[in-house]
Amino acid sequence: MMKKLMILIGFGFLSTSCEEVIQLDLPTETPRLAIDASLQMTPNEMLTQVVKLSLSGGFYQEENPVVSDASVQLMDLTNNQTFDFVYDAALEYYSLDFTPSFDTDYKLKVVYANETYESSEEQLMHAVPIDNLEQGDGTLFSGNEKEVLISYTDSAERNDFYLFDFGYQLYLATKDEFYQGNLFTFSYFYDDLLAGDEAVIKIMGIDERHFNFMTILIDQTEDGGNPFSTTPSTVRGNLSNRTNPEHFPMGYFRLSETYSASLILE
Repeated sequence: MMKKLMILIGFGFLSTSCEEVIQLDLPTETPRLAIDASLQMTPNEMLTQVVKLSLSGGFYQEENPVVSDASVQLMDLTNNQTFDFVYDAALEYYSLDFTPSFDTDYKLKVVYANETYESSEEQLMHAVPIDNLEQGDGTLFSGNEKEVLISYTDSAERNDFYLFDFGYQLYLATKDEFYQGNLFTFSYFYDDLLAGDEAVIKIMGIDERHFNFMTILIDQTEDGGNPFSTTPSTVRGNLSNRTNPEHFPMGYFRLSETYSASLILE
């Protein structure tokens, strides 16, 4: 199938004008399943795990249709156990009350439209707590940004990769290559927050493959937008279609130790 794009080009000259209609044939491919499966673990807390499924939209489609009729399972390969996610129609996602463990192999399995999708085997990745969160007085371009200083102490025992979630679909992927085992502080600037707004920041452990994946996505969406929606180019994650390999899904499955901190801005 093809879509027709109508572009109207107007030329104004004195009191007359003309229009030229250009028709572009844009190919539309079969929608792909998009899987957002980011499982988290915070010590001493019971978290509800969430998996979001949607279909990739066309070039001009603003919202991606939610998939509500799939089967979603978490497989514990180390202990030979399977856990079923349940769809919540009100919240439009699949949920499971579950706490992942370290040194355990997990795999995500999704069955949709008679096709089976599976992730690679993944383990829960370590993170470290946020030591301090405070507001700075620095600015960038407009002079109206709110600076937040984030401090955390990296572990000297391993090579770590982290994903920071600043809320509002804003992310930063980093690795401890230059600060391993040390206290590290950096600034993050919010463009649209005002005095009295709350900044909630999460630090999540990820592996090197997911670090590379998120780095590409963030680069593609750095001018705004959700990195888990349709992107300018195809970025393959760790999910595959076992039934029809050419019809691979979008998205990623990961398990992250997670810590958070919040700050009311002045």
